[in-house]
Amino acid sequence: MGDDGDYAGFRSGPIEDSAESDAVEALRARLAMVPDAIARWVRVARIQPKAGSQLALDDEIGWQGLSDGIYFHLNHAADALNSLTVLIPPTGPLTMPLVAHYAVARSALEAASLALWILAPDDARLRVERHVRNAWREVCAEAEMNRVVITVIEHDRLLGSDAMLDRVRKQNKAWKEKHVAQIRAAAHRIGFDDPTESNHYVGFAEIVREATVATDVRGAVGEIVWRQISGLSHPSIMRSLRAMDHEEIVDHGDGTRSALFTSNAGTAKDAVEAALLAFKTAVAIFGHRKVKPGDPAR
Repeated sequence: MGDDGDYAGFRSGPIEDSAESDAVEALRARLAMVPDAIARWVRVARIQPKAGSQLALDDEIGWQGLSDGIYFHLNHAADALNSLTVLIPPTGPLTMPLVAHYAVARSALEAASLALWILAPDDARLRVERHVRNAWREVCAEAEMNRVVITVIEHDRLLGSDAMLDRVRKQNKAWKEKHVAQIRAAAHRIGFDDPTESNHYVGFAEIVREATVATDVRGAVGEIVWRQISGLSHPSIMRSLRAMDHEEIVDHGDGTRSALFTSNAGTAKDAVEAALLAFKTAVAIFGHRKVKPGDPAR
């Protein structure tokens, strides 16, 4: 993309294409559903799990409280969905963001899918296994960040002394060993493969794909939406060329072109639709597992 005259920089313009206008209206219609979905979540969140319910038993045999994780994931999703209604108001005057909403929609989709992925299986052991696998994903991510922090300090001693580095290494080692021990104990107690012994940990492509199946939509559809908006959440020229609306302005004849990019409302609609469906499904199943009796002998 070149910077040809008036087409350089960043600006707003009217939506003139009728198909794009229809997509905007469909997007806003889905965003108009968000307040009711969040209100439903608030009601379900306030219900205490019945003694002997599936969720109560999950918490008894689980690790670090399966239900605590679900509350966190669904609150995360609710906040992201609510933020989308601020970025793209369902009613009244509208200025569509260029790319900012994709990152928020991705956050909503990931959080809602994570809750749904854990809650969806009817097999209680599988629910707890997924909760523990996600815990291992988080441990790995935190451990990697800790490693990078230490490396940075090692290469710039103005950021810390040898004594501080030694203390941080010991703290990080003890922190990881504690979580590894807890995860291994849970895997042994419940009888599933220890995730800490594998080089693989679950990622959001798998989580979104498998959670989407629980919404009665093909898993690949959810994964494609997630991958699409993931690329648009980062500054990717290739993804923008493939997924955003653009108009070729000038071909310079040297392999570069000047182009005008605009946000694609259809892509945004698909992302909001996927996130909202995962959220509403997860909330419904969460409420169901709070009251349905579980099997104490599992």
